[in-house]
Amino acid sequence: MGLFNLGNKDAYGKQRRIEHRGKYLRASRTGGVALRAQARAADVNLTANTRRGVRASVTPAKNTQVALQNGRFILRGRYGKGPTKLNLSKSGASVSTRNRLGSFNWFRPNRSSAKVFGVQVRGQKAAQLQMVYMVFAALVGGVQLLFVVIGGLLRGAVALGQWLVDHARALPRRWRNARLQRQRRRVDPAVSEAIARLDADGLSAALALAVALWGRGETLDEGWRRIQRRVTQNPGLEALPRSPELFESVAVELERCRAAVQPAQDAHRIVLALLAEAAAQGMDGERRAALFFDVDDLALARGPRTVLQEELLEIFADHAQLSLEPAMPAGGKQGQRRQPREAPEAAQGPIDLNTASIEELQEIPHVGPERAAAIAAMRPIQRIEQLEAIDGIGPQRLREIAAHARLNDSTKPVENRVEKVG
Repeated sequence: MGLFNLGNKDAYGKQRRIEHRGKYLRASRTGGVALRAQARAADVNLTANTRRGVRASVTPAKNTQVALQNGRFILRGRYGKGPTKLNLSKSGASVSTRNRLGSFNWFRPNRSSAKVFGVQVRGQKAAQLQMVYMVFAALVGGVQLLFVVIGGLLRGAVALGQWLVDHARALPRRWRNARLQRQRRRVDPAVSEAIARLDADGLSAALALAVALWGRGETLDEGWRRIQRRVTQNPGLEALPRSPELFESVAVELERCRAAVQPAQDAHRIVLALLAEAAAQGMDGERRAALFFDVDDLALARGPRTVLQEELLEIFADHAQLSLEPAMPAGGKQGQRRQPREAPEAAQGPIDLNTASIEELQEIPHVGPERAAAIAAMRPIQRIEQLEAIDGIGPQRLREIAAHARLNDSTKPVENRVEKVG
């Protein structure tokens, strides 16, 4: 222990009381200098002090002391956890709170204490110091609480604003779904029965045809063969059937159903909602999700989705009980429904269109599973311009593909041999 506790800090980081406590010698500002001795006999503590006399004390309970000192009865008790405690003495009970400055007695303020620079102060001066300290602490605490409340209100306002924006954006979609629910109740039972007779493969083909063709303003009898060929050429569309007979029969049945539904301007939406509800009842969640993404791939086969295709995909997801979360790319910003495939690194070199596997062809920009299968079906490829026969590849995309492709084991990209495309 340092001389008179100089430099020693208490739990609050303040200078401890300046005093000396030796085995037989005590010295402090308030107690003066005194000799002291202590002994214990039969659970009784005996203390002799040259300034305070002789005291005999016992501890009948935890934190309780009963003593006789120079013929005076003394009762002391201190109970409770934390900074606020209940004090017990022969004159009654009181409550005090410990703080960084000292202790404040709420019932008897003149029994408060304060310590300033290691100097202990008691009585009225201590109470006044404590009052000033607590008023200052209350002001600081109030300002901190105000900032916390303001921060909470701002966060709440932002969350509320985001909630309102999200719900405002969802209102048209919810209104549309509610309208479709009302309209489907008036659908001819024969239409519902026809859709109910479709098995899982029939429903898959029907949903693919509806989104890919109705979504672009085409009739099914005009385009079902093209869709069936795309599915057959693309082994990655595993959730879709391949049978041309099935596609043909489904196309005929769907067009018949659409013609029987009123109002005509919403017939394709109502039929698609009925198909999606049937899929929700007849397929497990994993197959419905795989089917949704395969249908989305078909919708993208001829370029970006149309507004109607986006709407039909939303109806598909809502009525098939699918919940879709936006993808989160590495940059932290939300992307589209599915993350786009990254372009290959330039260090890989040009890819031979005649010898590369289906997987290797997909490393070329703008070439997905379907286009890779179409390229493989065209072999042997003599000129890069032949790729323009594939749906979705125009002059601009052809230039970008040519920058990453080669022919006949040449080490140079074919773009060096393309003078003018389109």
